[in-house]
Amino acid sequence: MTKPRAALWAGFIAISVNTIVLKAAEPLGFLAESGGLLRLHVLYLSPLFQSLGISGWWAAASLPPPSALPFWLAFHYLTGFVMVVLYSTVFERLLPGRGLIKGSLFSLLPWFVNGLVVLPVLGQGVFGYQRLPLSGMAYFFVANWSFGGVLGVLYEKFRTWSRPRAKR
Repeated sequence: MTKPRAALWAGFIAISVNTIVLKAAEPLGFLAESGGLLRLHVLYLSPLFQSLGISGWWAAASLPPPSALPFWLAFHYLTGFVMVVLYSTVFERLLPGRGLIKGSLFSLLPWFVNGLVVLPVLGQGVFGYQRLPLSGMAYFFVANWSFGGVLGVLYEKFRTWSRPRAKR
């Protein structure tokens, strides 16, 4: 499988696993972070979109608002694929170890960005400590790790399918 195709498939599966883990938090009884980056975008970009007329056009086209699940899913997958591109083009070759280790290390990037930038800007404190219990912070770490671990393992596996086997 080619690198782009391996990244696409591994990414789609990793984002899907991450989505399921995030959406399972509430039914499992965890108050965990989900959608902070989207809330940050809405907070800071909504005035720009309104002034440019994008919000009016969006509503007139009957497209889902940012508070709707379809919008969240589209935003989540788009953001996830940006992360997949970063992993497959930059980080995969720089990180040590095999797929699981590489992906696990890479999963720290979105976790730290969310915990040290996004949540504090949203007024939730570092890693959301002002809103989330310790169990929710840990759950969010596991959700990020599920993305990175699955991405690393599957990207490595799918890339090996494209390599010709050595002749004996």
